[in-house]
Amino acid sequence: MTNIAIMPAIHDIHTLHRSKSLPAAPASDLKNAFKSVYQKVLQSGPVTITRSRKPEAILLPVELYDQMIEELAARDPLEVFRKEYEARFAKMQSGKAQKAYEDAFNAPPDELGKAAIGSQPTR
Repeated sequence: MTNIAIMPAIHDIHTLHRSKSLPAAPASDLKNAFKSVYQKVLQSGPVTITRSRKPEAILLPVELYDQMIEELAARDPLEVFRKEYEARFAKMQSGKAQKAYEDAFNAPPDELGKAAIGSQPTR
């Protein structure tokens, strides 16, 4: 098996087109002449693989696939929440935050009461 190293390319995911408008190659070409189909992918981007003239799959560069996954993950609300949580958690681990926690836990009750009253919104 031959490994081919290719310089990564940056693809603009917004310039991608629906599968119907992609270059096409029959599955038999993929089976019998993978290299030529692969060259088409490298030259023009994603290629639709057809069987009996019906789209079956899309062959695309690894860099484009990875980029698509990263962009989708960046839009995922759960992923956004996870990143925000990790940033806040990291901030809570700072020396300044640790000192504030220690001060709060070691404060006498009257100071805690004053702090609680001082944090109440005014009416």
